Amino acid sequence: MTPPPAHTPEPFPSPAARHLAAGAAATLALWFAGMLLLWEVGVESIYGHPTPFYALFAPALPGKAGATGIALCLALGTWALRRSAAAGMLADPSAPAPAHSARFLTGVVVFLALFACVVAAVRGLHGIAQAYQREAYEVIGDIGKAPSIRAFFGRYLSIHPYLSMHGKVHPPGPAALLWTLSYVVTNSAAALSLATVAVASLAVFPLYGWVRELFGPRTAAVAVLLYAVTPGVVLFTATSADALFPPFTLAALWLFQRALRGGRPAPAAAAGVAFACASLLKFSLLGLGAWFAFCGLALLPRRDRWAAVFRTAAVMFAAFLAVHIAVRLWSGFDYVAAFQAAKAQFDTDQHHLDELDPRYPGWTFRVFFNPATWFYFAGIPVSLLFLGACARPGRAAREPGGEEALFPPRTVLVLLVLGALALNFLYLARGEGERSALYLYPFLIAPAAHALAGICERERRAAALWTVLAFLAGQTLLTEMLFYTYW
Repeated sequence: MTPPPAHTPEPFPSPAARHLAAGAAATLALWFAGMLLLWEVGVESIYGHPTPFYALFAPALPGKAGATGIALCLALGTWALRRSAAAGMLADPSAPAPAHSARFLTGVVVFLALFACVVAAVRGLHGIAQAYQREAYEVIGDIGKAPSIRAFFGRYLSIHPYLSMHGKVHPPGPAALLWTLSYVVTNSAAALSLATVAVASLAVFPLYGWVRELFGPRTAAVAVLLYAVTPGVVLFTATSADALFPPFTLAALWLFQRALRGGRPAPAAAAGVAFACASLLKFSLLGLGAWFAFCGLALLPRRDRWAAVFRTAAVMFAAFLAVHIAVRLWSGFDYVAAFQAAKAQFDTDQHHLDELDPRYPGWTFRVFFNPATWFYFAGIPVSLLFLGACARPGRAAREPGGEEALFPPRTVLVLLVLGALALNFLYLARGEGERSALYLYPFLIAPAAHALAGICERERRAAALWTVLAFLAGQTLLTEMLFYTYW
């Protein structure tokens, strides 16, 4: 009787992992070559900045303390991932997903917070708090410009000329949120920077919920892992007040998806409240309404879903309106007048840019420069996986586990692409999108995560996941060491 042949384990770099690594490395090299070529011929989308970065070329190597912190953080993240159910789940389709594992998600939150801090400290510990020390620019400088938060809302129009640069083009929400955090951690730049990191990292929870609704638990687990090492997310979590917004935007997306499934009023009302809170933080977040509209329109051909669609829309809109009415009655804040004042300030700023810091016309940013920015800051392998998913939507398959999906995966991919395109064209600023449009990254991460989860399932191993995570972490560190983003 012939004994069975001995099993020979495959080398760790699986075919897909090698393909992803080679493709990402080649694309990154070409991307940098293009950037340097534009720099040499004098094409600067933002004067004095390498196209399309809103950053200065300022190479720096971390000191011993910084290098040690980076190594410890990455080692901790690697150990935690190996201990979690995520890697085993991707390698073995029958393995349970961490669908209800708060420990897994909490670990991702802690890693994101730590990684953001150590990356911000590459140029020294002062890097964590440096952005908030620029009080003339950041909304931290608006704390205390009224006797109370309520008065700050009510007097927004009268104190508008005296607000920080960012405060003039935002609703009162960001300053009010930092003001509230200052009651807990004091109003020092360092304390509020760390509080921002803590709040921003909580976006992992609603991101998991939203992607789980779209694709299932396996893709959701991959999505939060990608999010925790996405260059744009990590680089600005510790250095920008814009990082405070994703927990609210993702909560609105997740709760809306839950409500749309059955038309239940509770999640629809919660989605409306979350969306209203987001609109009080940043005017451009109203653009998320495009996603809600696309999803509703996609369900209209199904008569059995009409009741859920219209009930969700009505309850969500009523809750959204109720929050704004409550804020108006509480403080006297006029949202429409505030929007008009912010728009006038934005137009004035754009005029000054053309005089002092010349930039190309707005359409060039929406067609060329902003997409190139998001392509890089979403992470090269994430963007390549996203484009691959767009090119081959027919290969998308529904994963097992979780509740029945509201849309087939191919439809979800189309909706996510439409959402990303809408948010791109609704973003009016000329540049700075790597920081100012953090809300767009999840629309690229979700399709990439679905494609990556499918690769791991087909190979019955997580080598491709490890490769992508390692590349993203490396790209994040490379970016911080080469460029000074100063936000």
